[in-house]
This record gives sequence, C-alpha cells and structure tokens, in this order.
Amino acid sequence: MLPSVTQSCYTRGMRALSLCNHLQRRGSSGNYYFRVRIPSDILEVYAPKKEIVFSLKTKDPKEAKARCRVEAVRIDQEFDEHRRRLELERQQQEQLAQAQGVGVASSPAAPLTDLDSIPDYELDRLAVLYLHEVLAHDEQERTAGSSEARKEWEENQEFLRQLHEQKGMPFTPESFPTHGVGLSPSTIQRKRERARLFLQAGGSYLASGDISIIHDRALAFLAAHDLKVEDQVGSLAFRRLCLSLIQKEMDAQEAILKRLDGQWIPTPPASQSVAYSGSQSATAGLVIGAPVVLQVNGQGQIVQAQTQEASMIPSEDNPCLSTIWESYLKERKPAPSTIKNFEGAVRRFIELVGDLPVKAVTKSHFRQYKDALLKFPVRLPHSVRKKSIQQVVAFVEKERQKGTAFELLNSKTINNKYLGALKAILAHAVDNGFIDDNPANQIRVTHDADKHGDNEPATLPYTEEELNVLFSSSFFVPGQECKFKKRMKRDAVLDYRWLPIVALFTGARLEEIGQLDVADVMEEDGVKFLFIHADQSTERRLKNKSSRRKVPIHPRLVELGFLEFVKLRSKQGAIKLFSTLKEMGGARKDKRTDAFSKWWRRYTEAIGVKTGKQKTFHSFRHTSKRALRNAGVDPSLTDAIHGHTNKSISAHYGRDKDGMGYALPVLLEAISRATMDRVIIHNPEGN
Repeated sequence: MLPSVTQSCYTRGMRALSLCNHLQRRGSSGNYYFRVRIPSDILEVYAPKKEIVFSLKTKDPKEAKARCRVEAVRIDQEFDEHRRRLELERQQQEQLAQAQGVGVASSPAAPLTDLDSIPDYELDRLAVLYLHEVLAHDEQERTAGSSEARKEWEENQEFLRQLHEQKGMPFTPESFPTHGVGLSPSTIQRKRERARLFLQAGGSYLASGDISIIHDRALAFLAAHDLKVEDQVGSLAFRRLCLSLIQKEMDAQEAILKRLDGQWIPTPPASQSVAYSGSQSATAGLVIGAPVVLQVNGQGQIVQAQTQEASMIPSEDNPCLSTIWESYLKERKPAPSTIKNFEGAVRRFIELVGDLPVKAVTKSHFRQYKDALLKFPVRLPHSVRKKSIQQVVAFVEKERQKGTAFELLNSKTINNKYLGALKAILAHAVDNGFIDDNPANQIRVTHDADKHGDNEPATLPYTEEELNVLFSSSFFVPGQECKFKKRMKRDAVLDYRWLPIVALFTGARLEEIGQLDVADVMEEDGVKFLFIHADQSTERRLKNKSSRRKVPIHPRLVELGFLEFVKLRSKQGAIKLFSTLKEMGGARKDKRTDAFSKWWRRYTEAIGVKTGKQKTFHSFRHTSKRALRNAGVDPSLTDAIHGHTNKSISAHYGRDKDGMGYALPVLLEAISRATMDRVIIHNPEGN
C-alpha cells in the first residue's frame, strides 16, 4: 500500500469543476471545450504543457455540462494516478540511495508478470484488493497532518489566482486556516463531489464498456503489484479488470459518502488481501492466491468473507476449465463444426462464472448458466455481439422493457449445444481423474411441453403431396424456365437436382452426400452402393462411428439415371461426385453444402414447401425413415441403412472388416421396399 498522496489540485476548484467553470465555447464552430490547469506537483509529467484543453464535440450547453462532469472524473483520476506513480518512483529512488549509502548491493528489479498470464480468478481477487486500497487510502487521508492541508490550500489559492487573472478580476488571497489533523472542509467538499460525480458517471462507462475513466489508475495499480500489460488495446484480461475496477471504485465511493455522512464503514484488513506474488501474508492459515470475497451487510458495513478452500487453487491435478478444454481438443480431435459450437459454449460459461479450477465447478454454476441462457437471444444484435453473456442478458432485458421482442434460445439448443458441450468436456475431466463426478449431469431445461409429452418434433418428414410439388416445380423439370437456375452452370444445376433425390432414396444426411467422391460409388456382391465413410486425408468427417456404412443404390435412382451421372463426373475427371460444391474456408473445411443449404431454404420457401422450421433438407431423412417403417422393414435394417446407433451388445457381433452388420443384398432388398412410386420425379438430365 502506498503512503497517502494528496490527490486534489483544487479544493473549491472541484466545486467549480462540477459547475462546469472548465467549460469554454470557442471559435466559429460554437463547440464547447473542456479546459483545466495542470497541478504544479505533476507539471513535469505533461511538460511543456501547463493546461489540458480538448473539444467536447457538442454545441448544446446542456450536453456539454453533462460531458464536462464525466471528463472531470476522468481527469481527476488521471492526475491522481500520476501523483501515485511519481510518489512510487520517489520511494524507489530513496530506497536505492539508502541501499547504496550503506554499501548494500542493489538487486535487479524482479520482472513484472504479464496480466494475461494469470488465471481469471486472480483478476477477481485483484479487484477486491483494489477496493481495500481505495478505502485504506481514504482512511489515511483522515489522519494526514496539517502540512498536506497547507499544500492543498496553496494549490487552491494558485488555481483561484489564475482564474481571476483570466477573467481580469483582482484577487485577494485568503489566510491559511488552522485545521490540525484530519480533513479540511474543502477536502470534505472535494471528496463528496468527486464521489457523487464518479457514481453518476461510472454506470455509463460500465454500460458502454469504456475503460478510459480507470485506465491510468489501473496501470498504476498493476505496477504497484508487479504486474504489467503488454497489449493495452488487445488484452481482454486488462479490459475485464478495468471494468471490475470501475465497479469497485463505485463501491468505494459509495462507502466514502457514508463515511462523510458520519456512518463509519471499516476498511477490510490488509492482511487478508494478498498480493499477487503471494510471498507474504500476516494471516495464519491463509491460502495464498485464493480469492477473497468482500461482502456488505445490511448496515452498509463491509465484512470479510472466508478465503475459499483449496479446490479454488489451480494445480497440475486441478487444472482450470480452459485447460481441460484444451486437453479435450488435443485428445478427442473433434470436427471443426463441433469445435466452433463447443468453443462458444465454453467461452460463455467462463464469462459468467470465471475460468475456475475444475474441482471448484459445481452444479450451482450450471444452474446459473442455464438461467442466463434462458434469457439469451437466438440472434445477437450487432451492438452486443462482442459483449459478455451478462451484458447481453442485461441488454435484452432492458430492450424488452421498452417493448422490443427477442426470440430466445429454446430448450433443445440450450440442452444440446450449450449444456451438452460443457457436459462432454467435464466428462473428459472425469475420465482423466481430475474430478469424481460430472457437475453438469442432470442439469437441463425442461419446458412444460416436455413434461406433458405434447411438444412437437423438431423436424417433420415431407408428405407425398409436398414431394410432388417439389419435384414437379420448375427447377426440377428439364426445359422449364426458372429464375433459381438462371445464373447457374449446367453442372451446378445437375448437382442441385441430384442432391435431394439421393437424399430421398438413401436417407443420408446432406453433408454425407455432399462429401461423396466419385470413387465412393462401388459394387460388391453384384450390388451398386454408396460408401459413406470418413477420410482424414481430405478432412471428411462423420457424425459418429455408426455413420460409416454402405447404402445400396435404390432401383429408382438407377431408373432416373444416377449411374450415368456418376459416369459423367468420372469422364470429366472430377474427384468429388457433386463437383460444383465448394469447401468452406478456415475451421470449416469439412463443410461443402452450406451454399446449397441456403439456396434450398430460399427455393422451398418460394414454392411453398417450407412453411416453418420443421421442414428442412433433413426432412428427407425423416421421410426415408417413415417410408421404410411403413414398408415393414426391420428397425435394425433401417438403422444400418441410415447409420443410426444400435446400442445393444449383440448388434456389434458378426460385422465384416468394414464394420457392416448386413450383407448388401439384404440391405438392397430392404431399401427397395420403400418404393416411393407415387412420387413423380423427372430425369435430372436436361436444361
């Protein structure tokens, strides 16, 4: 803790600041400017400047006064931190001179720790430590001697002299009042005004994420605790800490106001606020580095909570959640699309509860996460896309009170995408012995519709009528004009026609079809089939192990000319069967059907087949499933055709070298029973 440093450069001047005497209107533009004299004790910092002047960028006097108040708080903070830094440098020079004077070899300064290298829970602890120091400094000011009061008085007199001089008015200095030890009336007024100004302005800075009001103070605070920030612009840790410090500064100023009103708010003991280095502690049994929580009781008194238990201390056997996530990635090697979804779920969870050591993660954290997700929008407004989950939820709640409607995440998305991702990652922690039980288990969203069993399925199969509307529409009938194919080359038209037809007669997933190579059309035991499989060399992935399968080519596909289509692609030298589909870039190299998927949604909406969220391309898979079921095909055969998991132990017996449980002639007989003979489909060849 640094010794008390006089913070004010003006006492009654602070009242002048609040009355916006630092407000000036300049030039032909009529814009208002903020102007303040630089205090004499920190002139060296700003040399050769003697005052700070900048535009408030408004001509409105009311708006200018409001901005003036906000800037007053920021400038006051800036001056204060320069004083602290200069005092710290002075102390270090004195200590060095003293050491050299007695012949002690001065050791080199310890390297500063980069803020981005420390865990998130330490950021929370640093914010708590900051609150202690602000209140301790306020307490020290009350015991300061009259020499500091005289220095403050002299600065104020100089400020008033310059102010009178600027206005062409005579100035008569006042006599120095004798106050003894303690705060002078002007200091009390300054502290009260400063507290009110910060409480008034702090909320708007928090709401916008603007850290300028605390930026310099945060850097000085970190330097005092052997911490540094390499990248002040790009450091998320620094931004997060600054936002926390704004909140703690507001808490401190609220406590200071109560002190000024005669209600004593105790300063939390310094012995329970541990420096980051963790080398010393005056409190027996205190866990160094563990977060310390300060609470305010019903009387407004700050009380000290107990230090968290050892589960809060990260170690080799108790890694942070982010480390578990990295381990999961290295060991499981999930698909890029899975990484993208899981990464978002992990990031939002850590935003909410912190990057906790895995042993400290509890069911309570997941209930908190679930409750926040229930208020989270499906589509984020542009203004909050980079905000934390707490800020997004607060924004949505505020906008909803104004009458703005938001579509919120549904139970399936929360359970499968967000909670499911964390559940899988923590299952990895269980498998590796870091924790005994998965705290995410049994935590899920249950809507009333789920409880009563009357919830609608997420996807519905296409009806026979819808299929006939679809395949008799202009795009699928050669020779008919269609605006949806005007800019498409013939090969692209063929690909886009064959994709849904293949889906209808195989029940395969869209991406499984889109990733097929020409070489994946094979023959075995006299049966032509599609070999759906993963290929690490080309980053082809499957949803799961059971998705690897051989799907016989339906007789209707042969009739429609599918094998001729395959020969055409082979003759063209194409590697991919649907050669016009393009891979996605970046982390989605395994995705080839995104553009088609978007086109499909637009086209089916245009012809009236897609009338809601339940009818998508995936409806073909449901259509095939229903057709096979209605044809009396054994469920195990249907699962083999569609690549669904059969969890029985016996289902894994008797498989061939490719993992297939049924011979292809058996599967061909089964798939042929779903004739779809009342669905009229034209040969895709043609213009």
